[in-house]
Amino acid sequence: MAKNWKDVKAKIEAELEAILWDEPLEVKMSRLGVFPSGAGSHGQYLSNLLFLVADTQAMSWWTVEPAMLQALDDPELDLKACKKFWVYTTVHMAHLMGDVDPPRCPAPWMNLPKLSELADEIVESLDSVKTKEELSSLLWSWFAYMNRLNKWFFMIFPWELGDKLKRKTPEEVKELVKKGELPEDVLKGVWAQTGA
Repeated sequence: MAKNWKDVKAKIEAELEAILWDEPLEVKMSRLGVFPSGAGSHGQYLSNLLFLVADTQAMSWWTVEPAMLQALDDPELDLKACKKFWVYTTVHMAHLMGDVDPPRCPAPWMNLPKLSELADEIVESLDSVKTKEELSSLLWSWFAYMNRLNKWFFMIFPWELGDKLKRKTPEEVKELVKKGELPEDVLKGVWAQTGA
């Protein structure tokens, strides 16, 4: 069913307002290890949290947003191309993280059903978008929502686990080479260890 882009923008901004200061249910469930879909390997959910941080980052400020802004500013790309570009870079990821596919996946895979819903509503509204400026306005709201969601996942990620994964010093790398665990090539060229 066709939608008007202004209505979809308003809905996205209402969702953004709801998660601006209050932890979203999707984030809280993920933080507590509740994945009704069964996502996670060998009974753990650290990999889920990693995907939630990385994929929401890629769908927002790290990859899609800057590429989309460049596409919208490019006079060689028309509105139709920009619409397709957003669909191609975003919709499949939104569905991967938010779709249900019974019986294999009885609940939203990464606890993010709103991503699928909002992405689909944007697609359903694209016919009502008549200018690049209108598309930019609609996607501003989408990226603001995605950026906030990414910040929440970044905040709840157990970064303290990195304390057990210390980077090797140049001396330790030389020892690994000496033991035969790494080739000598890691001591030269682009691989050369220059600092601790």
